[in-house]
Amino acid sequence: MVLFLLSFVLFIVSLYFTFIKENDPNDLSQAEKSEIMNIETGNIDYNMPGMTGDAPEVNIVVEEPTQQQQTVQIIDEQQQTIIDFYQAINTVDMDTIYKLTDARLEESNVFKTYYSRRWLTNFTESILSPKIMVTNIQEVETTSVNPDIKSFEYTVEYTLANTQQKYTEERSTTLIKKNNQRRVGKIMCETK
Repeated sequence: MVLFLLSFVLFIVSLYFTFIKENDPNDLSQAEKSEIMNIETGNIDYNMPGMTGDAPEVNIVVEEPTQQQQTVQIIDEQQQTIIDFYQAINTVDMDTIYKLTDARLEESNVFKTYYSRRWLTNFTESILSPKIMVTNIQEVETTSVNPDIKSFEYTVEYTLANTQQKYTEERSTTLIKKNNQRRVGKIMCETK
């Protein structure tokens, strides 16, 4: 019982010093201010009081932060078509999706299922912003000799809202040029 009372008194005292007694930053002594500054800058004196020996001199050098160069991918018109397609998916813009899709893909059962307004609305509502991100778009060689058919590989990233789990998928797309406009003719997920 005595141990309980002692711990309760210590608890009350610690609450007092933590929450009730507020220290005004102007009321701090010079030693307390220098200790706070040393902790914030990482210059902590690890020598114990009363120990002999000279304390090492600490010089603080403040450097200007260097700017990191970001890798910027130059996007051509064909790669922009892929980005526009996924942007239309993010906003469930069905008119743009159908405008950017080749008729053969539109008629497939997979497209009718996964690219329906209902499915896309449910999907985009279950992922966090910035929704689907498309990166690293690279043209790859195709077996077709037709110059109007181009194949691309890229990475798609999105995060589910309920589990905060991030998904990264490698995808490939074939673009078909008809009437001077590129359309998505095939979409494949390459991630196993």
